[in-house]
Amino acid sequence: MQSSEEREVARLKRIEASFFSSYWRWEIDASEVSGQIIEFELAKRLPHLAVSSWPARFDLGGIYLAGELAKLGVRVTAPCRLEYYEPRMSLERVANFYPRFIPEFVIYSDDDLAVVFKPAGLPTTAARDQQRYNLQLYLEHHFAKRVHLPSRLDTGVSGLVICSFSQRMNRYLQKAYERHWIEKYYLAEVSGCPSWNRVECERPIDRDPLHPVLRRCVEQGGEVARTKLALHKALNREGSERALVLAQPLTGRTHQIRLHCAYEGFPIVGDPYYGEISDRSLRLASYALKFFHPFKQENKLFLLPSELMPDWLLGLDLPVIG
Repeated sequence: MQSSEEREVARLKRIEASFFSSYWRWEIDASEVSGQIIEFELAKRLPHLAVSSWPARFDLGGIYLAGELAKLGVRVTAPCRLEYYEPRMSLERVANFYPRFIPEFVIYSDDDLAVVFKPAGLPTTAARDQQRYNLQLYLEHHFAKRVHLPSRLDTGVSGLVICSFSQRMNRYLQKAYERHWIEKYYLAEVSGCPSWNRVECERPIDRDPLHPVLRRCVEQGGEVARTKLALHKALNREGSERALVLAQPLTGRTHQIRLHCAYEGFPIVGDPYYGEISDRSLRLASYALKFFHPFKQENKLFLLPSELMPDWLLGLDLPVIG
């Protein structure tokens, strides 16, 4: 039986192992020699990286000077903070690490918005540790225009996302999300099988001091968070009791569904942050979106197409969304 301290250490190891990069940070004070060109300063501090690789590393992103994304050739002026998110793989492998965009990811589009599929493993927008591979950039290349994403999915989550092209739709969607006019439904495969058919979790969410990326459910303080959870189907995965749960978040807090499932005693399979059952992917998918299109005066309902379903959902009878 692990102690609580041992469980915490094991959890931190899982979290760190799930990251794309290793983090380096230096506080350069006024007593140090300043004026060095940034790539030479980094090469001096990270001698295990080839000097010739720095142009490609700047192109990928993840290098910050005084909190701002840095460009090749700038000078380091002390005092300042220098940060670098070093990929845990070769730069050659990075190009094939992130999922690529295909036109079939666009489920629907008009002059104002699109509903698109985001594969698991792809950031919705530019990540702090790299700027080149994300859904927003892919969509801007595909549509050849500016794309706004008023709501995001965690990198490990696959499924449907709404994006807007026009200012009028962007304003409307911002308001719609704030006022909960857009209905979002997720499917999650959880460890264990709930005894309840439906439950509404209203546990507030706050930052977790254990790690900067983590959140936690709290009794007092934090941000209001509400999620409807419904048991859809009991599952048996090679003798392991699991369940398929339909989750409807009524608020939009960071990691909300993952936290509320874990709080109710049924963590999501493959969640390195809040679960203990490892898997090659996080078994959480944005399954359906339901909203009113103000400029077409139509109610819209979009379901995740079968050809884009993650493999853990294939062959299952899935919920009907009315």
